[in-house]
Amino acid sequence: MSQTVDRLRAAPPRSWLFVPALKAREWIPKAAAAGADAVIVDLEDATAPAEKERAREFVRDLQLSDAPDASEGSATNEQRPWIFVRVNLDPETLELELSAAARSGAVGIVIPKVDAPGMVVGAAWHGLALVPMIESARGLIRAAEIAAAHEQVAAIAFGSFDFAADIGAVVSKDGREIEHARQMVVVAAAAAGVASIDTPWLDLTDADGAGEEAARVRRLGFSGKLAIHPKHVAPINAAFTPSEEEVRHARGIVEALDAAIAKGSGVATFEGRMVDRPLALAARRVLARADLARGRG
Repeated sequence: MSQTVDRLRAAPPRSWLFVPALKAREWIPKAAAAGADAVIVDLEDATAPAEKERAREFVRDLQLSDAPDASEGSATNEQRPWIFVRVNLDPETLELELSAAARSGAVGIVIPKVDAPGMVVGAAWHGLALVPMIESARGLIRAAEIAAAHEQVAAIAFGSFDFAADIGAVVSKDGREIEHARQMVVVAAAAAGVASIDTPWLDLTDADGAGEEAARVRRLGFSGKLAIHPKHVAPINAAFTPSEEEVRHARGIVEALDAAIAKGSGVATFEGRMVDRPLALAARRVLARADLARGRG
């Protein structure tokens, strides 16, 4: 596993903002200014079919230099969004797009409509971080295999709109019809030790709604959320940022268990409740999210 993948798993981006490939040079700085933790340069849905060849060449020549690297202790790097490229699954152009993404300087690839582990393995030759998207019934059934398909998988993402179309669901605003699918994506990601990213909020005019949904899916276990508008970024980030009380509580749990282990015990008590390793693991995740939020602002 690369340092980049390890870092993405340990402290996953909260917000993943799509930008059209042909507008990447102009929109990546705007995405960073909006506070996006990760930017996805989109060769798929945000690029018209007639423009895909030109967009692919544009991505290849981006020479991205503002993405974070895997180095520790760089305040400058902490302020930069991770840059990914979403490719198309057209077998005639996939290799060209993977090569273009690798040459662009992006840290990773977002692979749409993945329904089998082999699709992940086939995209791993370039050594970049991989984010397969679960967007079909077949993909959901095999989500655990997909998440564990290769050591370069940093996260799996849920694409609810294609998924709903695939199963014939009509999804209401509260998303109750796809709640089970969301939970399955979270469980698959957790089983593989990778991050889980929720589907975008579609209402461009309702930033509060994006934040409310982000808060709800965080409680389900998601570590971040896709975004299709810069106005959604801040509320998503806020939803995935632990409160001061959550940080205090998490730090207390970790310190209590560490002290107990130092004395030869595997359990501790904190604020009248038993603390063991699973609780400490969850607490460390809270602290990692808080560290990320401090770095991003």
